[in-house]
Amino acid sequence: MYAIDSSTTDLRSNRRTRAGCRWLPHWGAERGSNLLEMTFVVTIMLTLIVGAVDLGYAYQHYSVALNASRESARLYSRLPCTGANRTALRNAIVDAAVTEGNGGRVAILGQNVEITPNPTSGCPTPGATLEVRVRVLYESRFGELFGISDVPISASTTMMYYGTDTSQSGS
Repeated sequence: MYAIDSSTTDLRSNRRTRAGCRWLPHWGAERGSNLLEMTFVVTIMLTLIVGAVDLGYAYQHYSVALNASRESARLYSRLPCTGANRTALRNAIVDAAVTEGNGGRVAILGQNVEITPNPTSGCPTPGATLEVRVRVLYESRFGELFGISDVPISASTTMMYYGTDTSQSGS
């Protein structure tokens, strides 16, 4: 029914490959192309996955710093500030931030906790706003490839100072 001369079809296809093989011997061969394509795809996918994990760790550091600033600000707003306990109050606020950071496995150093107004210089009046800022340094595991090794992360919390709170002292 259908008359196709297989010999002419074979000759045409062979002619094309022979001409290509004469100039570039492996031009028509696709051996190994799947491996090359898979290498590119796996490299891109691993880069995206590792970048997402690294971003997740940075977000965890931010979350811990935020919780530490909240806990410290809450403590500062509730504890009484007198002339005799101002240094102890500042130490308690810094210790609350450091303890909260250690619970989240993030190193928060005492010098990276900023308290405004500083209780060692004077007690705030009841109703005044106070701020606690916590700074951490996130050491990126994947960012070193792009020249970003350390990322500074900071979080702050602002609250109102209540003054002497008798519910915290047990009276």
